Amino acid sequence: MAEGRSFIKWAGGKTRYAAALVAAAPSFTGRYWEPFMGSAAVFFELRPAKAVLSDANPELVACFRAVAADPEAVMGRLDAMPNTPEQFALVRRQDPAGLDDVARAARVIYLNKTAFRGLWRVNRRGAFNAPYGAYDRPYYRRETLLDASRALAGVDLRQCDFADALREAAAGDWVFLDPPYLPEGGFADFKRYTAGQFRDDDHQRLADEMRDASARGVLLTMTNSDTEATRRIYAGFRTTRMATRRDINLRAAARASFDLVVTNY
Repeated sequence: MAEGRSFIKWAGGKTRYAAALVAAAPSFTGRYWEPFMGSAAVFFELRPAKAVLSDANPELVACFRAVAADPEAVMGRLDAMPNTPEQFALVRRQDPAGLDDVARAARVIYLNKTAFRGLWRVNRRGAFNAPYGAYDRPYYRRETLLDASRALAGVDLRQCDFADALREAAAGDWVFLDPPYLPEGGFADFKRYTAGQFRDDDHQRLADEMRDASARGVLLTMTNSDTEATRRIYAGFRTTRMATRRDINLRAAARASFDLVVTNY
């Protein structure tokens, strides 16, 4: 039985809200696109027949490809990696360019499960720099990983900029966009998933690409912070508010919030 769950937890991911987002999805006849893949929570909930998942993070894309191709090998590699500060430090400083696909995937999952709050954070050189989390939890659930591999079979997995995906999307396709959010303050402003930050001008670029895609008949859904800047940059689209939580925020009282859901339908 399909679980409808991702095998990783990603900062800002939509695991909690995937069912609600899918329930509110438009009726579409073409391909499903997720240009800010993250944990691909909405994809795993939706299970579309045709999908393109992409991200600017090369390690994340490599991980998904390896899980799709050989989940048993990935699990075997993870089983040989102890959850200790020493192992974490060793894995964190590895150069992924020198690893094979299975080792790259295992590294992503290991760091995702052992780093502080599962945060994938890199410096300007692209080196992972989140601290050890000292969590006592499994790296994976076998059923979840195997189910994810089955769901990813036949999916087009790409490392690319969001603009490349939006420009290729065609009339009748549905694109779900979950970019790094516009700043609200404090920990909610985290946006260094890759060596380059996602800045305000990137949001303007995204809004322009969304308007072009919308004019071609592409169906669009985007989640973002509910701020004046968001409403200004993405003016012209329909907006609704969705109650959420910010688990990355260290203060529990500050975790309750609202997201803005932006659509063209």
